[in-house]
Amino acid sequence: MQWLLKLFGEESAVGRFLNKLFVIVTSNLLFVLFSLPVVTAGASLSALNFTMLKFRRGDRHFKVAAMFWKGFKENFVKATACFAAYAALMLFQALEISWCRQFTGPVALFKYALVGLMALETILAVYLFPVIAAFNGGIGELLKNALFFAFSKPHCMLPCLALYVVPMAATYWFFKYLPLWAFLWLMLGFGLIVYIASGIQLRQFEPFLPEVDICGDIIPPGMEDDPNIVTGEDDGGDDVDEKTLQEMMKYGL
Repeated sequence: MQWLLKLFGEESAVGRFLNKLFVIVTSNLLFVLFSLPVVTAGASLSALNFTMLKFRRGDRHFKVAAMFWKGFKENFVKATACFAAYAALMLFQALEISWCRQFTGPVALFKYALVGLMALETILAVYLFPVIAAFNGGIGELLKNALFFAFSKPHCMLPCLALYVVPMAATYWFFKYLPLWAFLWLMLGFGLIVYIASGIQLRQFEPFLPEVDICGDIIPPGMEDDPNIVTGEDDGGDDVDEKTLQEMMKYGL
């Protein structure tokens, strides 16, 4: 009996894996459910990032639904506005590309500029919703911070972009497997992508966030050196660039 407890206990490798799988699947189902009205997809994506970032920062025993709802309602306005703007821009530019294809010469070449612009907007979106989840501020400030995080470290940005784009492109290219793709996206696709991407992005965000204890709770100012407070292991994040993002407000994941 003891070996079963060791194998499936909360602190065992199997227990930690099952807990992680539960959080990913539950968060994914909540994301799909809250995205059904379509207009709330941005707020749902922000809430999914909020949940995964909170989970990764140490709090592995929170109520997933409560944490998702907290991220959804607190960032609803900003995330919805950003998603609406992104969707409108992508639709408009897709129509412009379709229009350019009807011509030859310089007008036809304009479609490549539009494709580049769409790629830039997608890169920004990949970072914007995690930034909305992790930091406070106006939309303009959040856009600036998303651009900073995306392009200050291209070696982090490129894998995050691939995590979002490649699975969706594969779904389109292998459309004949739609039932399988639908099952995977419904059960864990979105949650798994955000979970992996958040691990990369959190290393960039961490120097600008309040320090937390091993449970993921914010350590009150002045108590960072308290011996009774156990912090998580140092992840080797870079030093804070105070000059570059001195206006960034900490939000307290």
